[in-house]
Amino acid sequence: MITRCRPLLGTFVEITVPIGAGDAIEAAFDAIRHVHHHMSFHEPSSDLGLLRAAMPGDMVAVDRETIAVLRMAIAFHQATGGLFEVAVGRELVRSGFLPRKDIGRLSRFPGDTADIEIVDDRHVRCKRRLLIDLGGIAKGHAVDRAVETLIAAGIDAGLVNAGGDLRMFGYRNWQIYLREAGGAIDHMVVLQNCAIASSANLHNRRRHSGRTVGPHYGRAREPVLTDQRITVVADSCLVADAMTKVAMVDPELADNVLAAHRGHVLRQPAMATAA
Repeated sequence: MITRCRPLLGTFVEITVPIGAGDAIEAAFDAIRHVHHHMSFHEPSSDLGLLRAAMPGDMVAVDRETIAVLRMAIAFHQATGGLFEVAVGRELVRSGFLPRKDIGRLSRFPGDTADIEIVDDRHVRCKRRLLIDLGGIAKGHAVDRAVETLIAAGIDAGLVNAGGDLRMFGYRNWQIYLREAGGAIDHMVVLQNCAIASSANLHNRRRHSGRTVGPHYGRAREPVLTDQRITVVADSCLVADAMTKVAMVDPELADNVLAAHRGHVLRQPAMATAA
């Protein structure tokens, strides 16, 4: 096998394919760059930038892939009773996990995922203004698109790893080593033809308004802090990444959603605490 690496999606992305299949790698990286361009929170010209600049009821033209990811986000929001939430940009900006840039007053963005309306395969409008951060699920979608590109090119086995969001395909068994929240490798699983994603925030916290916060939030927009690695296996990387956030609070609910995606939560001791 050969592996190539590029800095994308705010991390390093590695693509591994059989020797002799290297020509397909650049097309897979192009698929990832496409997602990066359209779903970046940081770029005002991205689809997310256009949506946060829009007024309530405005029709906004976005990329088809952005529509696909938003549809999944809405479905997960409904399936989890609002626990899965992509309109947490307000909280992430307020606590310093995302840049404020052109955003101004956060009180102008009271909306949540339920306010997103998919008009058709190219257009969205929102009932209230909101700050959407697709974050991990955009990264998961990018991994899935890279895998689809490799398969379409006739590659029979490979792996795409975007900062710990992994998807593998084909005939090969892969040994995947997992790090505990503190950073040490503590577990190994052997997987084939599936995706795996992990989340933790033990070393990604800060003090804000007199309390400790992290980049993950619960139903009431309260910070959720976990001292454990949360790991999910599923049929796609988007699903695996999305359900790590749900499993931090409610692993049984995550398992229920994952049942339709050949997935499950890898169980560990204590899961999470609300700050």
